[in-house]
Amino acid sequence: MKQNHTTPETFLGVGYTRDRAGLPLEAVRVPVPRPAADQVLVRVAASSLNPLEYKLADLNFMGRTPPVVLGLDLSGVVVAAGPGVDRVAAGDAVAAMADLNGDGGWVAADGGEAGYAVARQFLTVRKPPSLSFRDAAVLPMAFLSAFAGLYGAVRAGDTVYIPGGGGGVGHLAVQMAARVLAAGMVISSGSRPESIALARRCGAHHVFDYRRDDLSAEIAKLTGGRGVDLVFDATYSERSFVETSKTVRRGGRWAVLGVGPGRTTRLAETHSPVAAVLAERGATYVNVNLLRYFSEPATLDGEARDFLRRGMDLAMEWAARGLVVPHVGRTIDSTVAAISEGLKSLKAGGAAPGKVAVIVDRDLAGEG
Repeated sequence: MKQNHTTPETFLGVGYTRDRAGLPLEAVRVPVPRPAADQVLVRVAASSLNPLEYKLADLNFMGRTPPVVLGLDLSGVVVAAGPGVDRVAAGDAVAAMADLNGDGGWVAADGGEAGYAVARQFLTVRKPPSLSFRDAAVLPMAFLSAFAGLYGAVRAGDTVYIPGGGGGVGHLAVQMAARVLAAGMVISSGSRPESIALARRCGAHHVFDYRRDDLSAEIAKLTGGRGVDLVFDATYSERSFVETSKTVRRGGRWAVLGVGPGRTTRLAETHSPVAAVLAERGATYVNVNLLRYFSEPATLDGEARDFLRRGMDLAMEWAARGLVVPHVGRTIDSTVAAISEGLKSLKAGGAAPGKVAVIVDRDLAGEG
């Protein structure tokens, strides 16, 4: 996909201009970055919303000096490559993920400009022709989160419980466990009819309403009182952590995405009974925290880089084969107002099931 394109010096991005500014975001003019060794510069076609974006705006926990442009999930076209890049080349259509300690690619569309972001080559992969820019853009962060929690942990025939199977990470995790990793039974839960329906469509064998059902009792019935082999909890909810820890079998595995029980907010730490529940069961507690991967990629060893590179490759391969397909519950334009409102809804737990896509460049994304 060769293009004649002159890269500008600056672009009008969407982000924050003050430390801990929170929402709404602002339009901010920033320089177009230049790729260093093992990096590529991507002209962005599409992106997606992730909880990390509003958390960065709220807390600036990476210690960045504003202005900071957000939009870390990327699809688009490579316009420049730094020294040592051999995985992709200028003109390639790609999916990628930007560093948390760098800028993203959201652009204030009212300015009529293109958006740009730099990504590491091990977090950049060619986009299959059968996969749209929109669908490729919603995969990187959510897919890698599910991949890190399940790949190598699920054994054929395992019973797996994935709460929030209609969420951005959860719906991909359900598909991964059920369709690729050969779990014997996949159980999920949700609170809204549309989220429960999505979890079922993604391959969950049983989906409960956590507001109404006694999850521990229902899962005990399904497993003959034994409990599940593996829980992967990506809900960021202390209430969920406590409930899901009670469903693990003796000697099983409880994996949580993020900082984990008692620390669902970065501003305070509270007592959580989860560790005691798991210890009583002799269950393994696994913290799937990808922040270091996202924020300090230069410090990763070869094994970690290879794991993430493999994840990016499989995200594209499995999506193209129809095995782990992203569900885009809503698509928005890349404007300050639309992105701010979308993040506000995501923060409040009212976002559409699956992922919210952001079309950054309608012409490039083919969404015009």
